[in-house]
Amino acid sequence: MGFTIYPALDIRGGKCVRLIQGNYDLESTYYQDPLEPALQWSQAGAEWLHIIDLDGARTGQPVNLPLIQEIIAKLDLKIQIGGGIRSLNTAKAYLEGGASRVILGTVALNNFQLVREMLTEFGKEKVIVSIDGRDNRALKEGWLEKSENSLLEAILKLSDLGIKTFIYTDVERDGTLRGPNIAQALELARQSGKEIIIAGGISQNQDVLDLLPLYSQGITGAVIGRALYTGDVKLPRLLEQIRGGN
Repeated sequence: MGFTIYPALDIRGGKCVRLIQGNYDLESTYYQDPLEPALQWSQAGAEWLHIIDLDGARTGQPVNLPLIQEIIAKLDLKIQIGGGIRSLNTAKAYLEGGASRVILGTVALNNFQLVREMLTEFGKEKVIVSIDGRDNRALKEGWLEKSENSLLEAILKLSDLGIKTFIYTDVERDGTLRGPNIAQALELARQSGKEIIIAGGISQNQDVLDLLPLYSQGITGAVIGRALYTGDVKLPRLLEQIRGGN
């Protein structure tokens, strides 16, 4: 597949927003209608979209499911969706609605049995896990609680269940435009042998270009959020560069 860019679309209250370090009190609204930026990223040449239901992440319920299903139906994109996916039925609703895969967060750390059931039901290509960290600890419950596991321990435990792809977010950098934590992501990829999609802190095209040589070492993609909305990352140009343009 090659190195993949995942433009991020965070939805809260039906709007497209961005948070800083996962803090709901530090929220910026960029679009009243999330379909608008989704169409922009599609027209720019993106192949994937990364959608998070922030209301769902908080409540454990797929609050924005109808809106997200509408976006999926109107776009010819592969879509990975997370936030509030804590049951087989919710995952099934998204996948049957056209999502390419679902992202598990807190539930993956709390309920190994459900992870097993999802992998059995949907397969390894349809279920990935987001591991979010601060001070090398895996976080859960909307980044509010530290788990008992280090980042690597969490990844290894879930790898044993059959998860093959992880999104790693450095919470301290998320939404800050400070650059991604490449060293940590690379270490996790090397020690686990799993695919790592890096998220948090990407601030410019060069941040992503610096990741390309690491594809063979397990860094297979990048989630880009705030920098797309501020214009610091120029998506059409970045996709050209990744695909061999100058």
